[in-house]
Amino acid sequence: MKLLILGNHTCGNRGDSAIMRGLLDAISRQQPDVEMDVMSRFPISSSWLQGREIIADPLYQLSQKQQAAGGIGGRVKKVLRRRFQHKILLAKVTGEGQLRNVDIAPEFHEFVRFLQNYDAIIQVGGSNYVDLYGLTHFEYPLCAFMANKPIYMIGHSVGPFQNPDFNQLANYTFGRTNALILRETVSRDLMEKAQISTQKVEQGVDTAWLVDHRDDSFTPGYAVQHWLNLTALRKTVAITLRELEPFDKRLGTTQQAYEKAFADVVNRLIDDGYQVLALSTCTSMDRYNRDDRMVALRMAQFVEKREHFHIAMDELNDVEIGKILAACELTIGTRLHSAIISMNFGTPAIAINYEHKSAGIMQQLGMPEMAIDIRHLLDGSLKSMVSDILGQLPELTIRVQDAVAREREKGFQMVESVLSRIREVK
Repeated sequence: MKLLILGNHTCGNRGDSAIMRGLLDAISRQQPDVEMDVMSRFPISSSWLQGREIIADPLYQLSQKQQAAGGIGGRVKKVLRRRFQHKILLAKVTGEGQLRNVDIAPEFHEFVRFLQNYDAIIQVGGSNYVDLYGLTHFEYPLCAFMANKPIYMIGHSVGPFQNPDFNQLANYTFGRTNALILRETVSRDLMEKAQISTQKVEQGVDTAWLVDHRDDSFTPGYAVQHWLNLTALRKTVAITLRELEPFDKRLGTTQQAYEKAFADVVNRLIDDGYQVLALSTCTSMDRYNRDDRMVALRMAQFVEKREHFHIAMDELNDVEIGKILAACELTIGTRLHSAIISMNFGTPAIAINYEHKSAGIMQQLGMPEMAIDIRHLLDGSLKSMVSDILGQLPELTIRVQDAVAREREKGFQMVESVLSRIREVK
C-alpha cells in the first residue's frame, strides 16, 4: 500500500505538525509496512521538525509563482486566478459548463499524473476549510477526482459557510470525497445549517491526540532541558497567544484589547505564586506567516512582575513542546493545538474559544467547560475561572487522562477503518 499524505503545512505551525505526526504515528503503528510520502508547503523545515523526508507541494509552488508574476499582465492573471481558477477546475471535474474547455496551468495536469503513483490520498486536517482562508485547499480533492483516486479527509473542522463560491465547492467536494471525517460535531451542524452535503461525513478525532509520547526514545536537547529545569523551580502555568486576525473583526475586538486582557490573567497568576511560560506553536520559521513569540513580546509590556514571566524563543517541535507542557500545572491556550498537545501529554488545558473548533473539540472530549469563550478573557472573568480550575487540578488531571485515553482509542479505530477500506479497494 502506498499513500500520499497532504494538505498540511507541518512547519512553522507546530499544531499542524502534531496533526501530521499523530496520523503518521497511528498509520505506522497499525500497518508498519505501509509506504507513505508526505507533502508540505515547506519541506525543508518540515523534514527537520518531523524527523523524516517530506516532499514539496507543487500546487503551493504554482500559487507562489502566480503570485510573483509581475507587470500589468501578471496582476491581471492574479485577479483572474482568484476569480476563475477554482471554477475551471470544478468544470473540468464535472464535465459541465463552458469553463471546462478553458486551459488550466500545466502544473495541475502534472499533479494529476503524479497522483497516479498512489493507492489513495489522505488530506489531513484540521481547519483547512474555513471560508476566511480562501479556496486553495479544494484544489487537492478536485485533482484527486480528476485522477480517479480515492481521497480521505481525516480529522477536519469545516466552516463557517458564509461565501457562495466556498459553499459551492464545499458542497461538491464534501459530497464526493471517500470520507470526510470530522474531529468534532459543531462542523456538521454548520454544514447542515448551510445545506452542505453531509452524506460522506463520519465522526472522528483530531489526529494530534495520536502523537506517541516517545518515552523510550526522547532525549531533551539543551533548550528543552533549560525549560524543564525552570518549571522545576516554581509551579508553572503555560500560555499560548496569537494574532487574532482574520478573526478579530468577526469577534468585534482588537489585538491590543486581547493582549491587555491576557496580561491581566498573567498578572493574577504571578500574584497567586505561579510563574508563567509563553510557548509558541506558530513561529516564522521558513517563511511561515505567523510568529506568536512577537505577540508574547508585545504583551510583556503589560506584565508587572517580569521576573516571573518567561518567553521561550527557541524553535521547538511539537513533541518537545509536549514534554515541556507535561511539566506545567496548566495550559491556557489561544492556539487550540497547544491545549491538545498539553492534554495529550497529561496536563489539563483551557482552550480560548475564538472559533467553533475549540468548543467542538472540548465538547467531543467530554469536557466542554474547558473551552472558554474569548469574551470571558476580554471582560476579565477568565481570571477567576483559572483560579477555580487550579484549585481542582488533582481530580481534573484524572478526568483529562481518562478523556484523552478514550479519544486516542477512537482515533486508532478511525485510522484502522480508513486503512481497511483502502486495502479492500487495492
